[in-house]
Amino acid sequence: MYEDYRTFPIVSVMSRKPGQVNGITSAYDAAKFMLEDWPEEDGPKARLAREILLKCLEGGCSPAVARVAFVEAAREANVFIENEARPPSTGKVERWGKRKTARRR
Repeated sequence: MYEDYRTFPIVSVMSRKPGQVNGITSAYDAAKFMLEDWPEEDGPKARLAREILLKCLEGGCSPAVARVAFVEAAREANVFIENEARPPSTGKVERWGKRKTARRR
């Protein structure tokens, strides 16, 4: 059943309720959010995103395509919340204060 939801990496959006943030993780959740919590004013990207989300749920496109459409519509509606990017990896393993103990013979 959950494979029908067409999951993708999390997208954070603001809800209509003040201070509430929703984490959208599938085409199903995105379509439900657009039907229930979307701002009153609709733009062209929102209309296109709805079509793409429905197409995705029918199996006509990938969840990645649906995610991009949803993110662009959320940006257009000013409800998208940019997630902080992780700092680039240094490739070094941090030991967090651990010391090697001398081995006894």
